[in-house]
Amino acid sequence: MRFSIIMPVNLSPYSWKKRKSATNSSPKFVRAVISFLQQKFTGAELIIVSDGCDIAKGLYLNLFQSNTNVQFTQIPKQPVFSGLVRQTGIEMAQGELICYLDHDDFFGKDHLSIISENFDTEKYDWVYFSDILVQEVENGNYVGVNRPVQLERSHIGTSMIAHKRSLNVVWGDGLCHDWRMIEDYLLDHKGLKIPTPAYFVCHHGNKDF
Repeated sequence: MRFSIIMPVNLSPYSWKKRKSATNSSPKFVRAVISFLQQKFTGAELIIVSDGCDIAKGLYLNLFQSNTNVQFTQIPKQPVFSGLVRQTGIEMAQGELICYLDHDDFFGKDHLSIISENFDTEKYDWVYFSDILVQEVENGNYVGVNRPVQLERSHIGTSMIAHKRSLNVVWGDGLCHDWRMIEDYLLDHKGLKIPTPAYFVCHHGNKDF
């Protein structure tokens, strides 16, 4: 197993300070899982961690339970931005490498292939890359722009990294927990910026696709 993809999911709407959840969360969750199943690279598993969400559980049982490379577990509802959700997925993971997928985003078909081709695990412990911010949808095609990645707070997150499972990262809590994990567990290890794969961010700012 080359990759374990960790997907935290709660499809109930939330509002936290100025942040709001994506709309039409159930169809977007289905879109995200299908984007994993359509990957050209096949040596991967998707681990869905339901944050107390029975809606996600029902969709998994009805649509994806027969896929042996899609795992599902449900934990009790956690506080908003709890690190335990992703941490639960990491503890279940069997893959050599860990990637992340938010339930309201999706992968292009070459996403895992590009990461695998450019991640030399003999030389590097983790890689980082730009993601793609969707700007519009034209005739069913998602049109976006690259969001440049930088190794600093608020300019890199889970959509922009892949790391060895052997690094034993631990997720903390809070809105900026992406950076805290990277700072605490990745920056001291050898990393490499690689060509942009195909991670499509669909919920950013006032835009929601």
